[in-house]
Amino acid sequence: MKQNQFRSNWRWVALCFAAVALFAMLISAAPVAAASISADPLYGNFDTTFSFKANGFQRNEIVDTWVGLPNLSAVNTGVLRADDAGSVAWQFKPKTSQGGGEYIAVAKGRVTGQVSIKFNVVAPPQEPKPNPNPTAKPVTIPPLSERTAQFSARGYQAGELVNAWYRLPNGTVQSYKNFTADAWGNLSFPFVMQPGQLYGGWQVVGRGARSGNTQYITFSWFGTVTDVRASNPITKPAPYFDFWQGGFKPGEQISVWIGMPNGFVVSQGIMNATSGGNLYYRVNILPEWQNGGYIVAAYGWNSDVTKWQRFSYFDGHVERLYP
Repeated sequence: MKQNQFRSNWRWVALCFAAVALFAMLISAAPVAAASISADPLYGNFDTTFSFKANGFQRNEIVDTWVGLPNLSAVNTGVLRADDAGSVAWQFKPKTSQGGGEYIAVAKGRVTGQVSIKFNVVAPPQEPKPNPNPTAKPVTIPPLSERTAQFSARGYQAGELVNAWYRLPNGTVQSYKNFTADAWGNLSFPFVMQPGQLYGGWQVVGRGARSGNTQYITFSWFGTVTDVRASNPITKPAPYFDFWQGGFKPGEQISVWIGMPNGFVVSQGIMNATSGGNLYYRVNILPEWQNGGYIVAAYGWNSDVTKWQRFSYFDGHVERLYP
């Protein structure tokens, strides 16, 4: 009797122990947080070592890592095991043979899933090879102010395609180029007359492909453009700020950022300095941008030079700030 009672108690203890072990295993397997990944820095060159950190994996989870190259191939950067906090960290230094451009770092947990982040490697500018068979450039007539009628219209949707055509003095209608309205719904482009075209009254029309908004200009042509009139001319041009700085190396690649009033930093991409080592960049203000102070920064990857300018934007008015 006592032996049966001992066996029953032993089975009960074993069952409780198994339940506790299963509960502990389920707790340890639960994800600790939403997976995320960071890269430091986001821009660099072939001398830069990029550091990555990803988290949100399970404790001791196996994580595969790799880097995707601009040519769409990939480099395996190792199989890692997440630490007690569910994190992994690794590094990558690009090779010149892998080329410049946009790279992507990927961490894939075998249980929780995959996260990735893009970063850029800037290749040094290459001197163009001389063309052994140069061809003569076509000779074009430069646009002159007396031969140019400026199309000006508003009321389009932001960024919509605008189909344009023109009507000659004899009533003939000819198709023209397509244009894109700016973020403020404005459209402006030059219509250049060529020698030998019909004398008389001309009309240039632009119709929004989405909105159907149709506007036009009329003008007279008798060897020069006169009496230009617009049906709905632009009254409030899109605001912008012109960034102009020198001191870079001729032709070098330059990364440009904009610091917003709310503290966010927005990359504007990679530009090239002029032959004189200058950079010109026009910051187009978008309708959704908030009032406040902005900063434009530019970094030359060969010269290691950083230049910046500040400006303020309030209700359509842009003003450069000093220093």
